[in-house]
Amino acid sequence: MGLFESAKISWSEPLFFLIRIRKSAGWRNRFLIAFAAAAVIFLAMIAFQSDQRTPLESIAISLAAGAVILLLMDYGNLQREVAIYEDSVVVTSTMGRNWFTTIKFENVASINLIRPEEWERPYGCMILNTGAEDGFMVAVSNKVALETLANILHRLEQFVQLSDWEPSDADTRVQVKDDLQLDPEAAVGAIETKPVEEYEPKLNSGFDMAVQLVIALWPLLLVLGGSIWLGIDIYRNRDELSGLNIGLRVGGAVVLLVMSFIYLMRVGQFMAAAYGVAVARKKMRLRPEAIFDASEEDLVTVELFDRESWTKVTAMAKDFGFLKIDRNKKQLRFEGNKNRWTLPLSALKTCRIEESIVTSEGSQEGERRYYVVLSADQPDGELWEYGFIYTRTEIGKDEYEMRHQRAQLFMTQLAEAM
Repeated sequence: MGLFESAKISWSEPLFFLIRIRKSAGWRNRFLIAFAAAAVIFLAMIAFQSDQRTPLESIAISLAAGAVILLLMDYGNLQREVAIYEDSVVVTSTMGRNWFTTIKFENVASINLIRPEEWERPYGCMILNTGAEDGFMVAVSNKVALETLANILHRLEQFVQLSDWEPSDADTRVQVKDDLQLDPEAAVGAIETKPVEEYEPKLNSGFDMAVQLVIALWPLLLVLGGSIWLGIDIYRNRDELSGLNIGLRVGGAVVLLVMSFIYLMRVGQFMAAAYGVAVARKKMRLRPEAIFDASEEDLVTVELFDRESWTKVTAMAKDFGFLKIDRNKKQLRFEGNKNRWTLPLSALKTCRIEESIVTSEGSQEGERRYYVVLSADQPDGELWEYGFIYTRTEIGKDEYEMRHQRAQLFMTQLAEAM
């Protein structure tokens, strides 16, 4: 497991699961330990007590101490967190003792997933067969679909057993929302791609990206810097400042921090995008090999993403530039930061909107992105596929419904041209 590797899927077990499945031998050992501790405490009280207690009071105190010891032994077992990584399963205590167990897949012969009705419990179960007599068992929360978990383990090349399940390599975080229902077998033609020449200016240079970051983040950077200065000032003058004064200063810093995040989400990122688009148009006018004029008003500003990046928290675009939907020539033409290409509409094998959820697989809570997915053959027969996102420059809220509507507008333009 890599140092900063993210989990493929994770969940919290139901409370008290580890305690509920404990066998009688485990309970017997725990009670013996608690009873032995209570006996030691009782003998110590009898031998060293300075005040007069009745034997019944001493027994009650000793048993109460034994009960507390029994609870402390199980405090760390009240609930566990389960996470599936590329090469292992990690089980961690969510409270109490900070312990964790790592089971490497190389030591797992097979994995059994059990549905709730198959073992008469209100949740599912996963058993890692490691060669031990009973294997390693964890409960699977009802928030996680067993089919999703099985598919993830299958993609990690594990032998999985689950009743009424067929393996699938599809990522459940990505769903098709709208589809033009093209026939891939009827596609004619191929995309023609050329890299931008080295002597031609980049539409979005490193300096331009740095300016965009400053436009988007300057309030946040100022607040963070001011907060550090404020913390140092409060520490230096802590003896002279009242609690109310310190509270007002910290409260003001928190308010400014919240406002800077609101600026970033509602204003900054879109002002940065508008700056990037304006600069890109100027740069494109300087390109001698550009396949269309930068002054044309029907150009669509888009970012291109490969499928692997769709569900990543930080999705890096593979290219950025201007797309022209040429209805007369029945083709798409793109002038990008890295590449330029021409795609006959007749060559399209896919034209649809796919929704991706930026979260661990199996959960439905997370940022929703909408990609207009286009695919076509390349001259060598390899498949070319990218997800397109229309670059927004208007200031304001950008909820997932609005992102979906922008994708629908873009796909409608493509449908009309076809």
